Amino acid sequence: MTRFLDADIERHFAAGPTIEAAFRQSVAMFSVTALIGPSGCGKTTVLRCLAGLDCQQRGHIAFGNEVWFDAEKRINRRPQQRGIGYLFQEYALFPHLTVFDNIAFGLARTAKAEVRQRVDELLKMLQLSGLASRYPHQLSGGQQQRVALARTVAPRPRLLLLDEPLSALDAPTRSELRGQLRDLLTAWAIPTIIVTHDPAEVGAFADEVIVLSNGRIRQQGSVQLVFDQPVDTEVARIVGSRRDGISEGK
Repeated sequence: MTRFLDADIERHFAAGPTIEAAFRQSVAMFSVTALIGPSGCGKTTVLRCLAGLDCQQRGHIAFGNEVWFDAEKRINRRPQQRGIGYLFQEYALFPHLTVFDNIAFGLARTAKAEVRQRVDELLKMLQLSGLASRYPHQLSGGQQQRVALARTVAPRPRLLLLDEPLSALDAPTRSELRGQLRDLLTAWAIPTIIVTHDPAEVGAFADEVIVLSNGRIRQQGSVQLVFDQPVDTEVARIVGSRRDGISEGK
């Protein structure tokens, strides 16, 4: 039976737009879905509601046969009960912990030998070998991003939520890591939802795209469909031209 992530999110803010986003996404196999839209349109709010970090006022969220949130039934699973990995836009590394301890943070209930094996595996995969004893302030921006990503996937989550994972990097580093990120996500084979405002990033690593504007979903579909056949001028403006958005490929 195919598993889906079913989300119907309604989040109200005292000063700001109401976010209303309903979508259904297969999580039976690996795919990357990009949430794209202008700043303030609700992308991060949707991600935080999925993670259980933000509480919506109405709606529901289900992952397969598990109900994560249901406003009417007063169900609200805590983030650690949802089995998700969440990468914050600012990475949120612990400054007092080494690279090794940052990556191992979510493995507290794992045997020491397994922790060492898992961390070493991720250090090698993410080209961080030799940096295990360093602290975040001793790393470049690209290295910090990879440490944060390693910490996110270390517990082997069922769903990855990445909030603008490349936005804190300078342009050359961002361009370099674009293709690497898709390769890593493919290797891990974890269904992923990525927030971005950059059409080039959508083309580099997404399979599906959800376009948001003013707190509403305007279009959802394959990258090819949305970029080639935007439903209206607003979507066309957000995704930009096909050449700018998907020429880099995956």
